[in-house]
Amino acid sequence: MPSDSLKQPAPKQPAPGRVRGLMAVRTRPRRPALAAAAAVLAVFGLLAAFAPLFTSLDPVATDTSATSLPPGSPGHPLGTDLLGRDLWTRMLYGARTSLLVGLSAAAITVGSGMLVGGLAAVAPRWLDGLIARTADILLALPLLVVVLALAAVAGPSLGLVIAAIAVTSWMPVALIVRAELRSRRERLYIRAAYALGLSRWQVMRRHLLPGALPPVASIAAFEVGHAILTESTLSFLGLGVPPNRPSWGNLLTEAQSHLLTGEWYTVAIPAAAVVATIIAVNVVAGAISGPSEGRTW
Repeated sequence: MPSDSLKQPAPKQPAPGRVRGLMAVRTRPRRPALAAAAAVLAVFGLLAAFAPLFTSLDPVATDTSATSLPPGSPGHPLGTDLLGRDLWTRMLYGARTSLLVGLSAAAITVGSGMLVGGLAAVAPRWLDGLIARTADILLALPLLVVVLALAAVAGPSLGLVIAAIAVTSWMPVALIVRAELRSRRERLYIRAAYALGLSRWQVMRRHLLPGALPPVASIAAFEVGHAILTESTLSFLGLGVPPNRPSWGNLLTEAQSHLLTGEWYTVAIPAAAVVATIIAVNVVAGAISGPSEGRTW
């Protein structure tokens, strides 16, 4: 039997409570930022959907007796512009337009990208290569060139903005869906589905596409933010939503002349709305995509 001098003391085990505490520090997701982002999107969505309940003014009606009023003025909580239009009302109806563009463009982008990517994943090799090369070529086209070409044919409009964003944004979705499906189609349960007599389209609809939904959902959230930012940029350049329809981009365009007159709020308010929405959408998209290394929220 070994002597007492050779016995090694058993390693000290931390208390169960401390183990749970350490694990909680390392694994517990930090949710305050996600909750704040969801609250921001919910508030903007409700304000845009029920804008007539929060204001009784016309977003395009002018009032020459109430021009350039500062925030906090009676009847105008965010002030008025040079034409006497109420900025609170224009922000509400502008949110309608910007969020409509974001959601519509993202829906078209994701839908068309999933369709093309799914087709490429189950298509013959020559068609798969053709789709992939076409997507690569279109990715090299700048958005502004596409918008200028479409505007020359149809003129600036809300539909033009949505179409331009969708035409120039579906390629990453298609390539990601294609890669996801191609990585799954050689798995045993997919081979078993083919052995049972299911067609390619049945296999894709029942087994392949559902597996690609998590990354697609994350891309969809990112695309909403991208579309809102793109709409603001195009409207700022005069290539997006017509000036007679309020949008956050149009509000920024109209506020250019106010930069040197001290009416900073005409720029700060719509810019803050755009920035807050983009950040909130990106936080939600990051949460959908799952935990990642180095995340700080």
